[in-house]
Amino acid sequence: MTILFFFRQRKTSNLSTRCFTCQEKTTTYSCPGCENYFCVDDLIKHREELKSQFHQIEHQTNEFVQMINDQQKTVPNNHPAIIQINLWEQKSIEKIKQTAEQQRQFVQQSIHECLPQIQTQFNHFTQQIQQINKKKDFNEKVLQKLQIRLKQIQQPINIEIKQDSSSTFIHKLSIQMSHSQHQLKSNLKWKQYAQTIAGGNREGDKLTQLFLPHAIYVDHHHQQQHIYIADYGNNRILKWKLGENEGQIVAGGNGRGNRIDQLNCPLDVIVDEKKKSLIICDHGNRRVVRWPLPNTNGEKEILIENIWCYGLMMNQNGDLFVCDWENHAVKRWKRGELGKEGTIVAGGNGRGNKLNQLNGPTYIFIDREETIYVSDTQNDRVMKWLKGVREGIIVAGGQGQGNNLNQLFRPQGLVVNEIGDIYVTDHFNQRIMCWSLGSKEGRVVVGGNGCGNGSNQLNNPSNLLFDVENNLYVIDYGNHRIQRFNVDTVKTSELFIE
Repeated sequence: MTILFFFRQRKTSNLSTRCFTCQEKTTTYSCPGCENYFCVDDLIKHREELKSQFHQIEHQTNEFVQMINDQQKTVPNNHPAIIQINLWEQKSIEKIKQTAEQQRQFVQQSIHECLPQIQTQFNHFTQQIQQINKKKDFNEKVLQKLQIRLKQIQQPINIEIKQDSSSTFIHKLSIQMSHSQHQLKSNLKWKQYAQTIAGGNREGDKLTQLFLPHAIYVDHHHQQQHIYIADYGNNRILKWKLGENEGQIVAGGNGRGNRIDQLNCPLDVIVDEKKKSLIICDHGNRRVVRWPLPNTNGEKEILIENIWCYGLMMNQNGDLFVCDWENHAVKRWKRGELGKEGTIVAGGNGRGNKLNQLNGPTYIFIDREETIYVSDTQNDRVMKWLKGVREGIIVAGGQGQGNNLNQLFRPQGLVVNEIGDIYVTDHFNQRIMCWSLGSKEGRVVVGGNGCGNGSNQLNNPSNLLFDVENNLYVIDYGNHRIQRFNVDTVKTSELFIE
């Protein structure tokens, strides 16, 4: 029996022992694999079982080799991975079709909703044309305003398609529509008694308090409107939802210092919508910094160093304009140039009152043509610098320090509408002024009732902004509060600017 060659006989004093399978007491032989002992008959059976298992492994091996050879030629369509990919493709196409149909309906509905508004604007404009033509009372300024207004009405509905994706696959598609950008009317009037929407609880560092606020940014891009406040004395930026009694710290608030998580007397704040972040004028640290949104614990970044910055503004291209208070200049950093020296676009010719000079500039406004309006604070004037020119022109003040309607006293924050009317914070005159395009003097918009804390008074206002409804927000610096003056719709006509 050759099979016994692979096994050895049990070597004991008693050659008879029990078989592992039949349990009969007889002569047995050990299996070197399982180390059990079998009688001759069961040993043969055990060997046949092993041989069968070996052939099964050999067969499976041959099948696998054949599969590898087949896959080298072509992968079968019933491969599990192929089936999974096919299911993913089907579901993705269904989702894309569903999203596309939803967005098509949204565009159609939005265009239909915009058309009546455009028609109303056009009707008002036509009535104005008829009135002017009937009276034959028009001049160059009137014609200029009419031309600008007509261009605004004729602007096509802007449709912006955004693809939200971190890879080559588009996970989300969103569409934003607008007929035109938010525009500030030229003939608006505001109610003279304001509502306190933030602070107003004396100076302090609680979330219900402010300490010498300097600037705000009104965020229109969320359903629940809110503002960001540069809380100068508390070395922090607050996010304050309108209608609530307290704010939320979104930058700074860790004491005054120069660590990356600290601020030192912030003077201005804006939102970079594309990068979902705050850009802050960290005045006391001589730098401009970026803080992430909405995760304020994310990575922070120093954008510009060694600049005694004051005011900030970003244009539609993402270019950043900064008021360099110490060097009496306005500088521009195009997107991608941050970290470099920056280009002087206004002033930069030393401190002075010449048309190519500035003296302690604070806040700025940039229009669509990159015309720069600067609050030339120490010269008590507002300067206008067209793009590429070497000197500016005086468009407000410039008649010495005073409180007459043709004078300003340390102007700061400013906003300019499409027509070129300038709304400026007349800091020490406790008022907000409007200087119409080409006018030799301004008119008082709000304030001008002496320094105080009444609802119709201001205490050294530092800045101003407007929301989409043209309500006026004033940073009432000395009263540690933000005031909102609502549009007086009764006194407002529909002339020129919608």
